[in-house]
Amino acid sequence: MENNLPFVTAMIVVRNEENYIEPSLKSFLEQDYPKDRYEIIIIDGMSEDNTVNKVKAVADEYEKKGAGVNIRYFENPKKLLASGWNIGIKEAKGEYVIRIDAHSQADKTLISKCVKVLKEKPDVVCAGGRLETEPLTKKGRVIADVLSSPFGVGDSKFRYADKSGYVDTVAYGMYRKEIFEKAGYFNEEFTRNQDNDMHGRIKKCGGRFYLDVSIKNIYHSRETVKGMMKQAYGNGKWIIIGAKKSESRQGISLRHLIPLFFVTANIILIVSGIFSKISRWAMAAMYVLYAGMAVVFALKKSRNIFNVLKMCVYYWLLHMSYGIGSLLSIFKGRK
Repeated sequence: MENNLPFVTAMIVVRNEENYIEPSLKSFLEQDYPKDRYEIIIIDGMSEDNTVNKVKAVADEYEKKGAGVNIRYFENPKKLLASGWNIGIKEAKGEYVIRIDAHSQADKTLISKCVKVLKEKPDVVCAGGRLETEPLTKKGRVIADVLSSPFGVGDSKFRYADKSGYVDTVAYGMYRKEIFEKAGYFNEEFTRNQDNDMHGRIKKCGGRFYLDVSIKNIYHSRETVKGMMKQAYGNGKWIIIGAKKSESRQGISLRHLIPLFFVTANIILIVSGIFSKISRWAMAAMYVLYAGMAVVFALKKSRNIFNVLKMCVYYWLLHMSYGIGSLLSIFKGRK
């Protein structure tokens, strides 16, 4: 056994994810890292479905096979992601901690390659890999393509980068546990965008992030347009709330605000277009540009004309939902 390897704690924070938790947990159990050098912690937010039973069934199955990985279980009474992550970090036995969501499956090399980065690069406090967005069923294929496109989600390098290197953030990262003593724990006032705030505070402490594109984790996106829009609305809402509450003031970037600008431009041009021909022409020009970019990026994902048209509509719904969430959050904040 390679006892010189650091001990790692892998975490999954979950609530009511009976359709996703099995492949997620199994992906952590099937890592190529030595089985006696990591543990798995499941933090459940008082699930009301069959999530916990499925976790225990998978754990029992692997125990019978002599998998060798210790699985521990904790309850998360606050039912929040942030509180769940904090429970996991505080209970972790590893000097490194890593997490994925229940909607995700970890690359088989995730732990071993992240450990390698952290051991070789002392300035890096969090390492992660690419996030490959995939649907759970064929029904969600177009939505997955939208959510993995730079036009859909902006400059999130962990979604499409093809070159490893230093980045401003990573998804499903492995952290040096000691960084939480310096930067603090996840802010439990945040319902969304907790990682933006956390990563902002880490950068303020001088910590750096590294993306290894040879690691390809899978994220299962929402299967319905309604689900996509609801998630986008919540993200847009909480990026503004987070910017107000964040101690670091570094958790928000231009890409987070573009949907807000887009929605605001729509409102201004529609209202002013009642009286001004110039505004109507500006509105037309904005949508010609938007449609052109939507088509170009959609064609990079699919050559099926119907899927391309769907993607163009879904792009618009995604951006409008996100932008409306941000705009309403600003006005609610003033009130």
